[in-house]
Amino acid sequence: MDESVEITGDAPERREPSATARIANAVASAYKTHYGKGPESLKVHYTGDAVFVLLRGGFSVVEGSLWAKGQGTAVRDQRRAFGDMIAPLLSEAVGEVVDRGVVAVLSDTSQDPDLTGIILVLSDAPADPA
Repeated sequence: MDESVEITGDAPERREPSATARIANAVASAYKTHYGKGPESLKVHYTGDAVFVLLRGGFSVVEGSLWAKGQGTAVRDQRRAFGDMIAPLLSEAVGEVVDRGVVAVLSDTSQDPDLTGIILVLSDAPADPA
């Protein structure tokens, strides 16, 4: 299956959402819940053995202030720590949508431009029911 979707803003889905739309909604919701705000836009690509998520925008006020004062390393370190913390939540959510296990979550962030990339590597086996 090769599929991609892009969402911006808070436009609600009006029909049964595709797997990529459900992944996008799960990631956006996780960021809003645990980060305090979601990205300005989010794009998901789902192909065979991987899901790639690209989040654009979303600096918090604190991050923007730190970045403006030359503290980009602090912003990157904080975002990486957040990525490590949220990885199990994203793994569970994506595994549930695609009905496969997730064997690795790889992510990194950039401040200029403001974006985050997340790759979820899928197993051949169905997701482990919790």
